[in-house]
Amino acid sequence: MIEKILEKVVNEMVPHLEDHQLEHLKNVLYINFHGKEIYEQCTDLVPRGESGDEAKIRMFIASKKAVNRQDNTLKQYSREILNMLDFLGKRVEDITGMDLRYYYGVMREQRGIKMSTMQTRLHYLSSFWDFLITEELVHSNPVKKVGLLKLEKVIKKPFSAEELEALRVNCSNLRDRAIVEFLYSTGVRVSELVALNVGDIEMGRQELIVYGKGSKERKTYLTDSAKFYLRRYLQERRQEGLEEQPLFVTLDKPHDRLTVAGVQYMLRQLGKKAGVKNTHPHRFRRTIATDLLARGMKIEEVKEFLGHEKLDTTMIYCTIKEENVQASHRKYA
Repeated sequence: MIEKILEKVVNEMVPHLEDHQLEHLKNVLYINFHGKEIYEQCTDLVPRGESGDEAKIRMFIASKKAVNRQDNTLKQYSREILNMLDFLGKRVEDITGMDLRYYYGVMREQRGIKMSTMQTRLHYLSSFWDFLITEELVHSNPVKKVGLLKLEKVIKKPFSAEELEALRVNCSNLRDRAIVEFLYSTGVRVSELVALNVGDIEMGRQELIVYGKGSKERKTYLTDSAKFYLRRYLQERRQEGLEEQPLFVTLDKPHDRLTVAGVQYMLRQLGKKAGVKNTHPHRFRRTIATDLLARGMKIEEVKEFLGHEKLDTTMIYCTIKEENVQASHRKYA
């Protein structure tokens, strides 16, 4: 087979090379490929030993990875699909809406999974079947037959001004105060926060670029207070080559990059100290979105600030303050 391939290469090059160049090409090819064997690569969608369902999941995850879904999200997709298949014990193409209703019922009634969690799980499954329909591997999406889940309406409140001040005054070091101010000022996700380096911050302009879900970039901004405490924190560190260092690091040596879990733990402890319940990174994001709306920013601009694709998502994040409703009532009633 290798001789035929080399002959084909040489023949393809005949119109483009002089005789002495062709001779040189032949010599180089035969010297380098002498004693080598060539095997035809298998390009089947289903590798040997892999079941049809495993191949479908693999292709689905690959499609999500191609649009820059985060590794943690990919694991959640894969875990839920495998859990569902293991629970039902059926092939993907044989699963019906009735099967998924049974699965949903057991998860809710016997295992006590919250409605909001189950809705997310069914979203993963629906996305999986939509992909299979697009690839013409199945004919319908059984998740559609389950219907919309009626969620308990839980109002997730932003921090009040009093709670924010309590958090600020209870910070025991500059790093924690800088994180509190930074989260409120920029509205970044905690995963975006821990990925930042010192060099990402344009301190003079009080702005920075963050890379959100799907590697989409957006610009966000520092308040004067955030700039003040961030600058003091970085001055305290005083390291050479600081521009290339992580923006926020651990307090103890060797001062590694702060992790998502590290930020979450710090804020939980700070919340306990300050007497503020439900202190977690995402609540700062909800708070700044709510405050920006209350101060008159258009919701379309808040959407861009938060890096949301859909306006509906922004609406979920934003809470209308009771005092604003009261003021509007007095103005318009």
